[in-house]
Amino acid sequence: MNGMNYFPNYYSIEDIFVTQEKVECRVNTKLQRMGFLDSGAESDDLEPGKTVNLPLWYIKELKVNNAYFTVAVPDIYRNVHKAVCEAETTHIELGRLHPYFYEFGRYLTPYDRNHVIGRIIFETLRQRVRHLLDISKSDGQAAKAEHRLDNIEAKLHEAGVRTNSQYIEWLQMTGNKIRTSELVEEHQKKRRRADRSDDEGDALPNSKRATL
Repeated sequence: MNGMNYFPNYYSIEDIFVTQEKVECRVNTKLQRMGFLDSGAESDDLEPGKTVNLPLWYIKELKVNNAYFTVAVPDIYRNVHKAVCEAETTHIELGRLHPYFYEFGRYLTPYDRNHVIGRIIFETLRQRVRHLLDISKSDGQAAKAEHRLDNIEAKLHEAGVRTNSQYIEWLQMTGNKIRTSELVEEHQKKRRRADRSDDEGDALPNSKRATL
């Protein structure tokens, strides 16, 4: 798999870390012989109204409007909500709140009946993207450690630092010279081989006439 692709897939280590997170859920109906999910349960059954913590990989296999559990909005998104409303998300240390703030919220968005999480992660990134551009132009590692970015923001920051360095090298003419791409080189080789084949085909009748 492409290591630069942050989109979750079956072999993504980041995706495994995210889906291992526990999410608080409220039980909506009596679940027989499921009391083991609640460490404090006094019976083998899970009674309605109980609160249990379930891994995200299990929750995402359930239907959004399932009759068994209601997913609660994690506190990390409730804490960010005020900052989003005040447009002051640049000072928040997302890495401390959750190392996979955006991916975790993206998974939970379909289960949020009040549609709060989706707005929060969208507005948070929208407000912070300009800040990411600014710190990418400064001393890369120092800015990254200071602002404690989430996983996706850290990758965007690294890409921004790398792109900015390449741009500066290009302006100063210190980078590598422009060279023909591999695709163009391969196309040129095919054209030369085709031209040689045509030349050999044209020369063949002349050689036959010479022998006659």
